[in-house]
Amino acid sequence: MNRQRVKKDGVISFRIDWQACIRCGACVAVCPLQAGFITPFDTIAVERPCGVACLACENICPVSAIRHYPAADEEIAAHGVATEIPGGL
Repeated sequence: MNRQRVKKDGVISFRIDWQACIRCGACVAVCPLQAGFITPFDTIAVERPCGVACLACENICPVSAIRHYPAADEEIAAHGVATEIPGGL
């Protein structure tokens, strides 16, 4: 399991290995972001920049199907950065 945290000002995006994903919903359950950060497949959003970068979703995935990468400027420009956490973190 990857227990690291991204540096505080880091903006990341996620990729999901759809061959490995079992669609258990664990990543959604631990995600502190608003519901708009969820895909129709009941996983966290992919290729949508995340400014929280807590990596809780990546760490909890039972099959290690989630990987993060630094968000590209083009992704940030196209989608914005998800940072709104209900009730704070």
